Amino acid sequence: MSNTRIFLVCGSGGVGKTTLSAAMGLKFALKGYKTIVLTIDPARRLAGSLGIEGLTDTPTLIDLPEAKDGEMWAMMLDTKRTFDRLVEKYSPTPEIKERIFNNMVYKHMSQMLAGTQEYMAMERLYEIHQSRDYEIIVLDTPPMQNALDFLTAPQRMTGLINNSFMQLLLKPAVFFGKSGYKFLERGARQIFKLFDKIAGFQFLEDLSDMFISFKELLGGFQARAQDVKTLMADPSCSFISVCTTNENSISEALMFRNQLERDRYQLEKIIVNRVYKGEQYSEAEFEAFKKGFNEMMTGEEADYVIENYRKYMPLIEKDTGIINELKRLMGEYNVTAVPLFLSDVHDIRGLQKVSDELIHL
Repeated sequence: MSNTRIFLVCGSGGVGKTTLSAAMGLKFALKGYKTIVLTIDPARRLAGSLGIEGLTDTPTLIDLPEAKDGEMWAMMLDTKRTFDRLVEKYSPTPEIKERIFNNMVYKHMSQMLAGTQEYMAMERLYEIHQSRDYEIIVLDTPPMQNALDFLTAPQRMTGLINNSFMQLLLKPAVFFGKSGYKFLERGARQIFKLFDKIAGFQFLEDLSDMFISFKELLGGFQARAQDVKTLMADPSCSFISVCTTNENSISEALMFRNQLERDRYQLEKIIVNRVYKGEQYSEAEFEAFKKGFNEMMTGEEADYVIENYRKYMPLIEKDTGIINELKRLMGEYNVTAVPLFLSDVHDIRGLQKVSDELIHL
């Protein structure tokens, strides 16, 4: 393996992976590393947090005046283009390649098959790593229901292509045409009739042809999946698990930690995002604050500020307890708490604030 460090930022949708990935990229760039952040975020939040209009599948250099020796690059995965490159690479003949590219089902579904985004994220990660162009690669993994989905994506996708039931269901349409209906059992005939009613028999033929063509590529897909698995198990590759203080989110992060240990992958850190941080104050301390506030504002305004803070104290206490328990389970250096900021991150200055919270990276 090269000296390139890889960080895979994982977590369920909505926990702030994209912003934290960008903040990590910024932190490493300011440390002097040539860094690239790869996102698969369809909402284009990475571009927003970097203060630029948009990203493409081609790496974009981010303007960082304070990065003296380092560089920060960013890009957004184009699932279709990455899929197309894989088809080109592993098609045994030009005819099979063209047959897949011209297939109407492939054109419309190459981004919708189970595990496609996750699989293509791994593929693009592998391509970038093999280029040896960057010292740090940060991968913002696709929005998922569960972080564990990322680890099983290659098996789910190649399993779908190789699914024996799917092949048994579809092959009669290729070998027999519509006359194949009479050879099928009653249940399968009903499925064919449903497809025919919804989309016409041509759809079923295209679907059959796509899956059977993909059987020719399966060996290459499986080999690349194994290459990526080997890369992820290398000491140069680390996982970052992102969660919030929500009970379900914490449980998922711990389950993800256990799965990584079973698969012998390296968990670098759990980042708990949007944490209520602050001090717990006594009534005497609040009274002292109020006297100080009275020099700057009216008594009514001072009461409002203090009462507002009082409302947050139970949340601060709860989140502090959760963070302390995680640190007990994981170790002090393996847990980072990022506070809940008053506004969303939409430029480099805001991203810098998040980056400053990412200690021990």
